[in-house]
Amino acid sequence: MKSSMVNWLIHDDMDEIDIVQFTPFLGRKYVKGRQTYVDLCDNDTFPIHDTGEIVLELGYVENSTLLYYHFRLPLYDLDFRLFTLGRDQDIHHLGFYVSKHKLIEVYIHHGSTSLHTYEMSPNHFKVRIQEIIQPPTCSRRLFLGWKEMTQGKII
Repeated sequence: MKSSMVNWLIHDDMDEIDIVQFTPFLGRKYVKGRQTYVDLCDNDTFPIHDTGEIVLELGYVENSTLLYYHFRLPLYDLDFRLFTLGRDQDIHHLGFYVSKHKLIEVYIHHGSTSLHTYEMSPNHFKVRIQEIIQPPTCSRRLFLGWKEMTQGKII
């Protein structure tokens, strides 16, 4: 049976003097941050909100601080294998790597993040968000148009 226990190395970007961040893309580094080891996190039973509780217990932040969590795939750099930890599904994604690697690096960013991994589509440059102002009958027209186009066809 594969073990789901893993040790986390938490990199925190809050310093008393400097607020540090990831350096720009290509050759990205994480500079001036603190590191803390958290032992034996069970990925099978570990909900994402427990990560916030661990950070509070370590005294890194106040309860109202907005935090962004990321984990780095072992043996890869920070440019291409940095994934978010924002939902329980992300913890399960992290769990795929636990059986081979017993130390997972977790990065915490305070306040805002410049990384394009958090709550974004991987192709965010191709996405255009446009507000469409239509009367409430718009959905009815779309349905009727769809029905007219599909009459006589098996869907």
